Amino acid sequence: MDANDVSPPQCQEDQQTITALKKEIERAWKMVEASHEKEQRARETIQNLKSEITKLGRLVEQGAGLSINQENMVNQLVQEKNDLVKHRDMLQGQVQQMQQQNTDLTAKVAKLEQDRQQGNGELQSLREAFQKLLEEADQQQKRKEKLDKDLKDMRQGLESKQSEVNARREELAHGEEKQKHLTRLLREERQEEERLSMRAAQLKGNYEHLVKQHKEEQSTLARLKDEQADYKAKVKFRQDEIHALKSSKQKMEKSLEALQSLKDKDDAESRRLEAKTTDMRGQVKKLQEDLDKQKQDSEAHEKQITDLLHERDILGKALMRGDERSKQQAELVELHKGQAITLSKDLHRWKTELHLKLERIHELDRQREKYATDLQQAKQRCEAAQEELRGREVQMAQLKRSIADVRAKWAQQKNLYEAVRTDKNLYSKNLVESLEEISEMRKKFKVMCHQIEQLKEEIKEKDVAMIAEHFKHQNISKETLKPETEKTKHTLEFHEKQQTKSQQVVEQQLSDIKKLEATIQEAETERQHQRKEFEAVTSERNILGKQLIRRNEELSLIYEKIKIQESTLGKGEAQYKKLLESLRGQRSSIATLKRDLFIAQQQAESASGLEKEVYHLQRELLQERTKVRALSEELENPMNVHRWRKLEGSDPAIYELIQKVRTLQKRLIAKTEEVVAKDVEIQEKEKLHKELTSILEKQPGPEVLEQLEQYQETYNAKLKQMKAMQSELHTYQSQAGLEKTQPLIVGL
Repeated sequence: MDANDVSPPQCQEDQQTITALKKEIERAWKMVEASHEKEQRARETIQNLKSEITKLGRLVEQGAGLSINQENMVNQLVQEKNDLVKHRDMLQGQVQQMQQQNTDLTAKVAKLEQDRQQGNGELQSLREAFQKLLEEADQQQKRKEKLDKDLKDMRQGLESKQSEVNARREELAHGEEKQKHLTRLLREERQEEERLSMRAAQLKGNYEHLVKQHKEEQSTLARLKDEQADYKAKVKFRQDEIHALKSSKQKMEKSLEALQSLKDKDDAESRRLEAKTTDMRGQVKKLQEDLDKQKQDSEAHEKQITDLLHERDILGKALMRGDERSKQQAELVELHKGQAITLSKDLHRWKTELHLKLERIHELDRQREKYATDLQQAKQRCEAAQEELRGREVQMAQLKRSIADVRAKWAQQKNLYEAVRTDKNLYSKNLVESLEEISEMRKKFKVMCHQIEQLKEEIKEKDVAMIAEHFKHQNISKETLKPETEKTKHTLEFHEKQQTKSQQVVEQQLSDIKKLEATIQEAETERQHQRKEFEAVTSERNILGKQLIRRNEELSLIYEKIKIQESTLGKGEAQYKKLLESLRGQRSSIATLKRDLFIAQQQAESASGLEKEVYHLQRELLQERTKVRALSEELENPMNVHRWRKLEGSDPAIYELIQKVRTLQKRLIAKTEEVVAKDVEIQEKEKLHKELTSILEKQPGPEVLEQLEQYQETYNAKLKQMKAMQSELHTYQSQAGLEKTQPLIVGL
């Protein structure tokens, strides 16, 4: 009666909990659909941002939107620059025409060949150094593979662990602090790498400009080689252009000073790059130390896992002891059943023992529920540990990607440094060659000055001799020498006029050269200014591209996390449905078992009448057995000698007794069959009891609510992440608007 009264309220409570859980699941699905809509909107905004960024990239590639006046001004400046370059080439040709000997050029070519061979030797040494770096990179790759193998072993060991929730939460907080520290370091490294890439782009532009100048100088050198044979005959007639040589010498000295300043700048830049490479190596060492620390933490986790596994083994042994006790109790029950079959007199004692066993079963049920809760807590710990392991794996993958990016950028910076170094060596060689040429020109200039001085002295001596002869002959014959003196005067006046005219021409050319140098300097400053603006625009474009790539990577990671959460939600829902189905089956089986237990209790209450009947039947059976024994003894020792004779009449009492014996035998057989059937029913009840205990051990209980709470917490966290992503999208949209307006401002 009590079981029937209790079961309907429990069913109602179960129905209420099921409806509440269904409502919560529907609410969760609605929130998931809303998050999907937000995600779709975020994807659309990201697509719009991508299209706007491509438009900005096109505008930057088209020249950042120069106006018509600026384009005309640039074209005019380019035209003026070309004219000035042509004029400068013409002047350089006139200066280079003064080279006298072909041997200098051949020596220069030999020197260039020697420098080329030396450069090839340096290139071979650089290749060997690069091969060493490749070997070091292979060693680093092997170390990384070893670390990956160790990590894989750690993962395989961590898959079978069970850890406590509080300790894991503390470790997770510690890991988050480490992750923040690493992300801050990576952000600083990325900023430093972006600055280095901008500097490398500037160096590359300078290198291209210098290569262009070198090519122009090579072309002028080839042209001068061709024109050398034509201008050899004109060298004697160009002695009056010594002042032009002086101006060209000053110009060459200025260019030499400019090259020296460029060399100093390149040396300073190379030293700065070497310092940066040392800093990057130190940062790589720091990252390696962080990896070693994480490895030590993982070893500590493995120790904790072994301790937890030991505790799990202890709990398993306790469960085995409980199972053995239950088996012992079952054996005791079977023994009591045998005693009940053989000794029907002890039925009352059997009832009391049955009541005790029922209490023991309830106690075992309580223990089973306790162990089920412990098992559920252990499952939750295992799931938390697995989630933390997944987070650690994601962190390790991010760290590996960041390390690979840093190594690639380091190799790129190293290559750029090697290129700058080769350029510096080349420019130093060119500087040495130009210094040698200048020294040769100075020597030639000194020789020419010496020749001019000699010619002046000869002219003075001839003038003195001529004046002496003039005075000698004047006394002899003035009339005869008068026309000759007039002729010499005219020639002297003519030479003086020519000298003044040549000096005026030289001064005019010097003033023109100064004006041209001033205009060239202005054009060069304007070109450098425009080049700086162009480099600034290209650097901004590169920064925008890098930011876009980084945001795309972050969005892809967020999408992957959302997919993982959706898959976990789907798995949790499927598990929840399975648990509900198993719960319904277990409740139905519990109801049937309660019903069978109630029927068995009623049958046990009606067993007292059966006991009395069994007692009477056993007494009658003993009487009949004594009668049968007496009859068998009488048959063995017959009292009637004439038993073969046919007696007349019959004994109805014996026939009635025989029928009574047969009926009693039938009743005894029926009772034994009933007892056997009861034994079978008891065994079936025991089997059902064992199955129920196993099912109840597997039954989750209140952990479903905990899982739902956990799902609710994860869902709230995802909502917060989506809101943060939406705010980031708004900031990116504002940044994109600023980037749109910035080229227009630069154009204005």
